[in-house]
Formats: sequence, structure tokens, C-alpha cells
Amino acid sequence: MINNRKKLRIHVLYGGNSAERPGSILSGKTIESTLRRAGYENVTRYDITSDSVFSLVSNKPDLAFLTFHGGMGEDGTLQALLELLRVPYTSSGVSASAISADKVLFNRFVTSLGYNAPDQFLISSINKLEEKDWEYPLIIKPVKQGCSYGVFLVQNLDELKERANFSLQFDGRIVVEKYIEGREFSVGIFEYPKTKHPIILPISETKLSKGILDFETKYPGGEHLYKTIIPAELSVEEREQLEDMCKNVFTKLDCRGYVRMDLRLDVKGQFYFLENNTIPGILSPTESDIPKMLNVMGISLEKFVDMIVESTLIHHYQKKNVNVPSEKEMVKYLGLKLAED
Repeated sequence: MINNRKKLRIHVLYGGNSAERPGSILSGKTIESTLRRAGYENVTRYDITSDSVFSLVSNKPDLAFLTFHGGMGEDGTLQALLELLRVPYTSSGVSASAISADKVLFNRFVTSLGYNAPDQFLISSINKLEEKDWEYPLIIKPVKQGCSYGVFLVQNLDELKERANFSLQFDGRIVVEKYIEGREFSVGIFEYPKTKHPIILPISETKLSKGILDFETKYPGGEHLYKTIIPAELSVEEREQLEDMCKNVFTKLDCRGYVRMDLRLDVKGQFYFLENNTIPGILSPTESDIPKMLNVMGISLEKFVDMIVESTLIHHYQKKNVNVPSEKEMVKYLGLKLAED
């Protein structure tokens, strides 16, 4: 099947029910057209919501190319359904997706590996905000939103309460983080079974006209608020350290497909992990981060999606062909007896 993958029935799954749905729609269109240009003959886009998700049960594709941003499409929920259906899919698995989608869990995961991440406080009510003597500036963000929805830089308690009240609308919990003064970087990584290690794309640095990369900056119309430099201006030592850190997190978290990790380098030269995007947005075939990184590396977006499809199939069928002990073998190993029919 892998040799004839251009004839696969591929469903580009997009949409979802999160606040990031508009971005997912754009990514879905980009990936669909890119797959067609790459020679795939049977590509269909499917808008998946909580009401339509079970249509996958009766209309299983040969492969699902996921372009969700946030919500059930990126937090491990849909990945779990696709695992049950035994449908190959192009993103990290259930656990890596769930951990990465939750800013608290990902923060704790990277710090457990010995890396830096901003100090966090989990808040579920604005009434709790007055109980602490905060050191400003601070970042507030919803626990499970991406694309910088509900992310704000605040300078005082009044701003904190106002912005927190808004951000709590997304999922009922926010994190209040120490603001890391410094430079912001994005590291694209993808898995390709023909290499022994994850492949690091050229690192991107985002130079901002204001303190953070928020929703206004990221989406169309905000281009004048930032400048992207690829490859980032880093020393050899800094680049190697950053690549090694991200590769290790990718491997330890058991990521698959392609991801984008965002970090900050503080004024003391310390890197801090901010988040891991397990389905990075490709809203534009030329202007989004991943296509820009690929372009610098000399890889077309068409070649890239072909590599991701191949990688997904290889991973799926390697896992499928793992030798699983039979019931009789397990019973014998455990020293038990099979119940009589």
C-alpha cells in the first residue's frame, strides 16, 4: 500500500468546535490543495464537529490528514477515536496530544526533564487573583487554547482581572505566568522513518513590535506587528542546545508527524519552553511558519506532505504488525487456566 500511496483515500479533517476553527478551515484548504499538487488522486475535505465526528465510523478513509487547531481535534480526543477505528492519522498520538494541548501539563512535563518553563499559577476564578502579591508584567492564557486566543500581557491588577475574566470564557481555567523578557523562537520538527532521528527545520525567530505574539499579531492583518527571521541569528552553541532540547522533548513525549515548539531565550541566556503545537497551522502555503522553514531548507510543501503521509503509513503498519501474544499464550504465561466454553 505504501508504494501506491498516491491512490489512497485521504480525508483532510478540519474544523472542529474550538475558537480556532477559522484557522483550521484555512489549514484544511491549504493541505487539500497541496496533496493534490503532490499527485494524490483521492483527497476529500471533511468538516468535523462534535455532531459529525462519528461519520468517520461509517466512512473510514485509508488515511486521515489532521488540520485541527485546538479542541477535540488536537487534544487527543479525535486521535483516540482514530486509534479505535485503526485509521492512520498524521499527528502525534493520544498522550502526546493531550499533554501538549494542556499548558499546565506540558509545563510540568518539560520541567520534569530538567528544562526551564515559566513559573505558572492555575486560576479558575478572578476572585483568586487578589490573594497573591503578583510581580508584573505577567502573561495570562487559557489552559487549552492555541493560536494565542485569550493570551494577554498585563501590567497591573486591574488589567489582570479584566483580561482574566475574558480568558476564563474559553475553558474555565487560565494560567498566570511570569513574563520572560527576551527573544522568541519557533522550532519545527518532523518525524521521518528513513532517518534515525527527528529532523529539525531551520529555526525561526520572531521579532515583535510589542511584548508577545498574541492573536492580533498571528492572524491576517497583523503582519506589520512582527518580523520573522529564518534562520534565526543564534551562535553555534545556542543553536545546538536549542535543537538538542527540542529533539529530546519530541522523543520523550513520543511525538509523531510534525510539531512546532515555541521557546524564549531570556536576558541571562536561558531557554524557556512555552508550548508544543502538535498540529501547527499551515494557513498559507507560503506565509505560515512551517512552509517558510521548509523553503529555507529547500523542501517544497508538496514534498513535505508526501513525506508526512509516508511516515504516517510506516508508523501505522509497523505498530499494526507488532506481535501480540494470543489469549492462550497470556494465560499460560500467567499460570492460569482458560474458562471452559
